[in-house]
Amino acid sequence: MIEIDNITKTYDATAVVDQVTLTIEPRTICVIVGTSGSGKTTLMRMINKLVKPTSGHIRIDGEDIGTIHAYELRRRIGYAIQGHGLFPHRTVGQNIATVPKLLGWDKAKTADRVDELLSLFQLDPGQFRDRLPHELSGGQQQRVGVARALAAKPNILLMDEPYGALDPVIRAKAQEDLLNIQRRFGTTVVLVTHDMEEAIHLGDKIAVMDKGKLLQFAQPSEIISRPATPFVAELIGTSERPFRLLSLAKVADHIETGAVDGQPIDAKASLRDAYAELLWSGRPALPVQRDGQIVGQVTLAALSRLAARPQ
Repeated sequence: MIEIDNITKTYDATAVVDQVTLTIEPRTICVIVGTSGSGKTTLMRMINKLVKPTSGHIRIDGEDIGTIHAYELRRRIGYAIQGHGLFPHRTVGQNIATVPKLLGWDKAKTADRVDELLSLFQLDPGQFRDRLPHELSGGQQQRVGVARALAAKPNILLMDEPYGALDPVIRAKAQEDLLNIQRRFGTTVVLVTHDMEEAIHLGDKIAVMDKGKLLQFAQPSEIISRPATPFVAELIGTSERPFRLLSLAKVADHIETGAVDGQPIDAKASLRDAYAELLWSGRPALPVQRDGQIVGQVTLAALSRLAARPQ
């Protein structure tokens, strides 16, 4: 658990983070979102003491981080940044092994962890372990950067705009990788972004900041349906709110009886994906598949009603 208690950071008498209090539950993804200059990155960087607060306290599992040496704290917390930050002269395997080596892991344990993470990120160890970063694509480099952050099995992973430089298609895949890895390891993730779409997709809870203030801290559905301030509502986008809500619901919850032909959509897909496919194909309904079996249909009429429903 990360407890941020009345944290303030000032520069030249200007508060870039102003009396922020929130609690991040373990094994969840907290996304801090806001425009440039909102204080979101400064707030996150105070968790691993890259920035020292002017006042207030941060506790991790009840322990005040002010009592922990910075280098010890950072070895317990993974950190991934935009552009991956890999050491260009080190191989992929050596990059991932950075923190385990600092912690004194033996070679066999370190090698096993490197290969485990490469496999999890769908990078064949035999093919990628000994490559240099410049030999990888941008998406592959980003995956190695996250693997390095996870190498020492940290309970907390901090991510600062990790996908901002990626192509939209690669970005979507990287986001799914993060969700899968987080579920597997149960890591507490704190992710900074300016992209509300990304925040809604990834976050168990979203912290919305503006001018150093925490405006709202809640689940995505509450942020969308009950924005706390006009700024939060503007960040969500009034015209997009119904479609953002569709992205939080699953096809499985809106299956209708009936049979139609065509390529089925999985019951685990979001209603937004189903709605997009229906509009793109011009079809009135899609068959719904669960575990390889057709279990019903989802209709354009039903999803259009949901999208038009006042929030």
